[in-house]
Amino acid sequence: MEKDTERERSGEAAANAYERVLAEDRRVLRAVLRSSRGGAHCGVVVTALVLGTVGALDGPKWPLTVGGVLAVWFALVLAVVSRRGARRWKAIERAYIATFGWAQWL
Repeated sequence: MEKDTERERSGEAAANAYERVLAEDRRVLRAVLRSSRGGAHCGVVVTALVLGTVGALDGPKWPLTVGGVLAVWFALVLAVVSRRGARRWKAIERAYIATFGWAQWL
């Protein structure tokens, strides 16, 4: 009977250690992938410069297409964030960061 209790405790300890390692991995991954408003500002600038350059060299077809896709993505993210409970400026800020926050990793 004592051996069964010891096995259960060692199994629980192993599971808890495994869960602690997974939690630490998730925390580190969240910190690495975190975006900020400053990164989103850079993303808007880079996007505007690239789309302006492409528009000047190749015409308005691709900049309008990419701009439309970004607008639809922003509206979709804004709808999802608003539905999850964020209101007004907080929802807009989250959608803005989700749309243009990629520039932080450049």
